[in-house]
Amino acid sequence: MFSFTLLSGSFLSFAEKSGKGVAHKLGESIKFDWTKPIPIPSPITLSVSVKGGGPAQDSGGFGVVGNNSNQVNSGEALAIRFQQDVQVNSLSLDIGETGKQGGSFRIGSKPPIQISSSSKNRVIKIDKLGLLKRGEMLILDSSAFKKGLSGGSWKLVGLTARAYPQEN
Repeated sequence: MFSFTLLSGSFLSFAEKSGKGVAHKLGESIKFDWTKPIPIPSPITLSVSVKGGGPAQDSGGFGVVGNNSNQVNSGEALAIRFQQDVQVNSLSLDIGETGKQGGSFRIGSKPPIQISSSSKNRVIKIDKLGLLKRGEMLILDSSAFKKGLSGGSWKLVGLTARAYPQEN
């Protein structure tokens, strides 16, 4: 596994004063556009581990160098960890011109869910993934979800998350 880490030098404010005390709320929605370099410092600290080869990020998105392409192909996967609890609102995968939909995603300890889309568009958007606790992984796996299904071939192009207030 290869680990690619983005460090944060800035902090988001998650509390606002209200009447008797401090009310906590989710932070701003942060969109990571993997088709562009991630800004340093990143608004939320995260790391990406790659299975099956080295990391590949270019204008087409984030993938894996291996299996004769820079896409995440069958047998390859991405694992994303945040350094705080986050609500993962959405992610977008681009199958490109030569890729295909397939594989699965898993958020934390929940069971994997098949990556599928009824869209004829080459971008697969998955909404409302849920809470990902600090240190847990969001795994994007291109391997076949079930026996008899084919694996996918795509790149990560977008991810939107909102940070929960950090507790000391």
